[in-house]
Amino acid sequence: MISVSVLGCGWLGFSLAQALLNEGYFVKGSTTTLEKIPVLKKAGIFSLYLQVNGVVVGEGVEDFFKSQIVIITLPFRRDFLDPRDYQKQIRAIIFECEKSAQVKRVIFTSSTSVYPDQIGTALEDVAFSPDDNRGKVLREIEKELLGNTHFSSTIVRFAGLYGPKRKIGGFLAGKKELSGGNNRVNLIHRDDAVGIIAAIIRQGVGGEIFNGCSDIHPTRNELYTAAAKAMGLTVPEFCDEAETVSKIVSNEKVKKILGYKFIHPDPLQDVASPCEESRRDDVAI
Repeated sequence: MISVSVLGCGWLGFSLAQALLNEGYFVKGSTTTLEKIPVLKKAGIFSLYLQVNGVVVGEGVEDFFKSQIVIITLPFRRDFLDPRDYQKQIRAIIFECEKSAQVKRVIFTSSTSVYPDQIGTALEDVAFSPDDNRGKVLREIEKELLGNTHFSSTIVRFAGLYGPKRKIGGFLAGKKELSGGNNRVNLIHRDDAVGIIAAIIRQGVGGEIFNGCSDIHPTRNELYTAAAKAMGLTVPEFCDEAETVSKIVSNEKVKKILGYKFIHPDPLQDVASPCEESRRDDVAI
């Protein structure tokens, strides 16, 4: 049986672990919260309490990395004073993967924030320079993983994630004279984020970068006006502006190479039909 270790069983990682269990993999999951251990165990996940700083610490570190596949879903927290603190965390994980004789493949969940805001159509295999230090650090991590000779790596750059407990919000409701109403929004539902990673594992794809983003890219005006209406809130008012070049994340590669068909192709449709927002069971974690 193939063993998969999911480092970071939070909102995305826990749902992913459940999906992989259902596909017949032996799944190990890590958490930084002791209270979550019983929840993971109840779901059938081999659970370990691990902390990642400059090193990976906790009981069972060696056991966790005795898997053929390691998935890194560790979040890039906004409260890092220095973005390179995140890079130190990932390097600590890479070190443990290199030490293990079992790890053959690593999947890293990156972000479409690596692309500059004015890139236009964002394609995986086109050269670009990130806008900020967070983006630069992420890009460096991607290169380090892809260039590692101890294992094969796959990078998935996810757009903004939404789904159960992370609905497309009405946080702009009632606000006026907002700019950027014509800018396109790049989002992906958790179901599809999980589906893409599962397809990568199932098909044995390595050495690639994939964008994870829905088919449809509504404008900020369209999406947040619809979200406010769905919540019964006052709609936001955007300034009249000419449409400018903005980031539109292409998902053509993931559809072409993996043959992936999106469960939630249009975020606007999910705003209009919240009861259809998720097709997976949601567990509070």
